[in-house]
Amino acid sequence: MTRLIKLIILIILSSSVYFIYNITKESKTYILNLGDGLCEGINSYGIKEYGYSDYYLMRKTNKNISLKKHCSKEMSIDKMINLIKTNSQIKKDLMESHHLIINLGYNDLFYRTSITENMNIYKMNYIVNNTINDYNDLITEIKKYYDNKILIIGYYKSKNSYLNYGIKQLNNYLKSNKSIIYLDTYYLLSDYQKYFSNPNSYYPNNKGYMKIATKITKKLEK
Repeated sequence: MTRLIKLIILIILSSSVYFIYNITKESKTYILNLGDGLCEGINSYGIKEYGYSDYYLMRKTNKNISLKKHCSKEMSIDKMINLIKTNSQIKKDLMESHHLIINLGYNDLFYRTSITENMNIYKMNYIVNNTINDYNDLITEIKKYYDNKILIIGYYKSKNSYLNYGIKQLNNYLKSNKSIIYLDTYYLLSDYQKYFSNPNSYYPNNKGYMKIATKITKKLEK
């Protein structure tokens, strides 16, 4: 076999591989999840299992879906902002993704509420405003790399009255933000006995995660 024929065959094979790769890449749906313990799949007893993104993927096994996650139980909004600024892989994932799902802010609310003495509505409003400002900064940072609308999971009901007040305010902010798709969970998991196996934890059980995954499916299909 002459060198010319070998070269032609090599070019044809390389072109074929490149073509097949791009066809496969284009046919896939890339979904990126950013978030805290809910994204990671922490259950009611603090053990990492399946989160809403995993259950969503299970429901879509017949689809060509690529799922990526950057999640941590301790993740806050400002930590995520810093992560995006400093982590080249997250930047790449944001640019490649067709859908972006975020759940963040509960840790921020919970922590800020827990360290505030003599809590009242005025102090809670201050906490909420700071959290909203952080969220605005996060969306601004994300938009540098991701052009589509962001699906953000809202906050479900809390038994703590002040925390629940803050949750309502943040949910209202998310609902009114035109740059995002808001997923309402406030009443979705209101049956504590059914969806929270441990009454001392704000992480749901597998039924709760599946409930959120079902709602995500409906949102994305729209």
